[in-house]
Amino acid sequence: MSDSKVGPTGLTAAESEEIHRHLVQGTQIFGMLSAVAHLLAYLYSPWLH
Repeated sequence: MSDSKVGPTGLTAAESEEIHRHLVQGTQIFGMLSAVAHLLAYLYSPWLH
């Protein structure tokens, strides 16, 4: 890959891939935490049973 700036952001391809990797990782962590929170809410909420 070349290190020339691409797109309107002015980022290189490597920089944009790094940002994308962090975005995906953050979304996965958020998803896992929300799944745990929903499970706990289900287990500890008597009106859901």
